[in-house]
Amino acid sequence: MIISCVVNGETIKVAVGHGKQHIRWLALNCALRYQRDFIPHSFCIPQRVLNHEGTLLRPRAIINEELQDGDTITIELRKGAAVSEDLYDEDANWLEDAYGPNSNLRDCKFYWKVSSGQYDVSIPAKVRGDYFVAPKWSSIYSQKDYGGRFEIPVEPVELGDGVVEWVATRKGPPGSCNYKFIMEDGTEMVCKANVRTLTNDQQQHHEEFHWDVPIAEEPNPEVESRPSTASSREGAQQDPQFESDWEALRLKWLEPHMRTRVKDVVTEFYPILIDLFDSYSFMGLELHTSSHTMGMDDIYHLMLSAQVLEKEGGVEKITWSLVCIWFAEATSVKDPRPYISQRVQRHQYLDLLLRMAHFLLCEKSRNAGSQQTPLDEGFFRFITDILMPVMDQYDDDPLRKDAVQQNNLIALQQSRSQLRSAYSYLCQPCSLLDGEPSMSPHTFKFALTYIRETLAEENKEREGFDEDFAQLSGEEKIDLESLDQMLQSFDNVVAETVKYHIESSSQWFLLFWDYFEITMKLCRNIGALDSSIGIFSNSLAEVITIFQNREVELPESSWTEEG
Repeated sequence: MIISCVVNGETIKVAVGHGKQHIRWLALNCALRYQRDFIPHSFCIPQRVLNHEGTLLRPRAIINEELQDGDTITIELRKGAAVSEDLYDEDANWLEDAYGPNSNLRDCKFYWKVSSGQYDVSIPAKVRGDYFVAPKWSSIYSQKDYGGRFEIPVEPVELGDGVVEWVATRKGPPGSCNYKFIMEDGTEMVCKANVRTLTNDQQQHHEEFHWDVPIAEEPNPEVESRPSTASSREGAQQDPQFESDWEALRLKWLEPHMRTRVKDVVTEFYPILIDLFDSYSFMGLELHTSSHTMGMDDIYHLMLSAQVLEKEGGVEKITWSLVCIWFAEATSVKDPRPYISQRVQRHQYLDLLLRMAHFLLCEKSRNAGSQQTPLDEGFFRFITDILMPVMDQYDDDPLRKDAVQQNNLIALQQSRSQLRSAYSYLCQPCSLLDGEPSMSPHTFKFALTYIRETLAEENKEREGFDEDFAQLSGEEKIDLESLDQMLQSFDNVVAETVKYHIESSSQWFLLFWDYFEITMKLCRNIGALDSSIGIFSNSLAEVITIFQNREVELPESSWTEEG
């Protein structure tokens, strides 16, 4: 089967084989292809799927039961983290059915059949039975949580042309069930028209439930598909680096069965997670190599943007000391200080994201006294509800758009070494980071002020002025007027850039990405970025040389032990 999927006006043809996958699988597949082929660096999850008549297709519906070869469907993508207000209740429920707590379970249906020619027959009110989780799946789906006695209502389902089907539905893993129907007066009955499920003594019904789509037969950690949902591996557009990253991602802190389930989620979202990784690493240290890394300071910045970082002693969010412990475990290095300047490889970055999801969405649910959320579900929600809004902000950020334009990108890469060297020199031990190096806004402003004062006419009498002036003036250097503009806007630019920081304004420190964004904003305020970034980085490099030669003492920061 080939299905034509219309996503934001673009048609994507998807070969679905025999069409035994879920509609949810088809929607996610198209969303990933749309993200890759039409709007790179942006991903939105599907919020509903409609057939050519505009009828809503449920996420757990099986493709070949709803569609035919050559059919056209429309896939609507969610804009941002919130559910659109113009959706009807039934449409809004699509997201819950697709990604909610029970989305990884199958529909177990119990039918009350009416024989042809029967009229005025009584219809039961409920189904009552006992559900037994299949033994080979009970280590994943416990009998206590997913099995046992149940009662669910029987409801009419319209099939068209006046035909009504009576069915009761519950979510469950593979298993078996003994059940009876309960009539309005409370009496128990069996449906003799449903001969297939009647026991030999015809006293009750018995039915076996298996996964409703082709997936793993056994919960074996070596099986290359997630045991709790439709496999998305066939036809998935995988990055060639995925397998090497997954192999390096040991995840020894996870149970084997959960590692297998998590792999499918990582597979689905790997391209957008690596896009996020690359958006940080393009200003990293390894320009001359093919293996780029991001920094632990970038991890810190990402957590601030996602608003999941908390001061030490907090319990609602994640503390930096806990992230440092996770990093040490992921790298198998004992106490790899200083943490903030460590480089993070792709598989370590994925490990840290999984640990964040586990802490925020799995452990917290258990600590709150409810059933612990499985990590595959928690990671899915962590990506869609926490990371994607951050990605959307980054995608809409004019600075990041400017940075990847060809001329600007070339200028930034040429200035990379000077910008990073200046940052390293201006960093000082930060008490808020347990003494690790960071830059104070005051120190950054001090460097710019020194350049400005050197270029000003009224300072010609200062000792060493001529030598400094010669280094800081001339072509390919920033001029006095531009510096005045920068210094006038400096405080406001800093405040805007660090708005998600958790320390008080008097104790702000600048991570490398903060410093880089401030530099970008200041340079864009004085002219075209591709030309202003070069002259700015040249002047900054020269003033650092002056500081080193003259042993200029940097101003003390306002950091205190209080944090």
